[in-house]
Amino acid sequence: MTMTVTTVKILCQWLLSLLYRLWLTESVDVPDEVGAYGLAELAARSGLPARTIRFYQSADVLPRPDRRGRSAVYREHHLERLRLIAELQDRGLTLSAIRQLLGRRASPGMSVGDWLGLDETLRGPWSEDRPKVVDEDELADVLGNRPPGLRSKLERSCYLERQPDGSWLVRSPALLDLALQLQDAGIDVELTGQATDLLRRRLARAVDDLIVLFAGRSATGFTGWASTDELATSLRALRPIAREAAGIILAHEVERGLQGLLQAGPTAVRRRPQRSNTRRRR
Repeated sequence: MTMTVTTVKILCQWLLSLLYRLWLTESVDVPDEVGAYGLAELAARSGLPARTIRFYQSADVLPRPDRRGRSAVYREHHLERLRLIAELQDRGLTLSAIRQLLGRRASPGMSVGDWLGLDETLRGPWSEDRPKVVDEDELADVLGNRPPGLRSKLERSCYLERQPDGSWLVRSPALLDLALQLQDAGIDVELTGQATDLLRRRLARAVDDLIVLFAGRSATGFTGWASTDELATSLRALRPIAREAAGIILAHEVERGLQGLLQAGPTAVRRRPQRSNTRRRR
């Protein structure tokens, strides 16, 4: 059968159209892209279960994947984001806090130090006083020739905590040293323990309020717009000044309280029931 030129053209157009439709509808093998992962590979690379990755997506801390047909395609920035989330969680941040940070500054490749900006400065110690574990001989050296029964009082007042292996945890060596100095001056360690607990509770509330006050200004610096380095410099300067200021304010308040007591006379002193150490330690 002889085909005309027109028929041949029509047939070619039909074949091209058919091939085009097949390309659109049939599953075609596509070479893997560099840095493109399926869910299983992303889970293996990140060390997280697939359900955790899906949960992070639903919690809006991990971007949704691209799609290739019915398959999800994750890329390198998803893996970097998962690593960032893990680091932030190691620093104690909740998913809610992480979501807020990610919402303010989306940069998947940013390290934790860059992300928090002031990370190392914020985590730096404000005191060299750290808990210490001592054995029986070391504790005996600390207590020296002081009266018997002092160790039990120190334990009840939370200066000491006996460990299962027989050693002793000293939560604050500096406060223990001060308590022993006051004991030598005639002020019982149980009284100083109650005073320490009172100060800690009141100061904890004040510190929480101060953190809110300063954090509210951190986005623009303490005195206006500031870079991360400038904020870090401000915090480093604040650390020793804050400790000195706290001591000065405490001294002023002690003076005020004592002056008020002197003006009111002996009748102003009232005995109040002391809370038991058991209740205080809960």
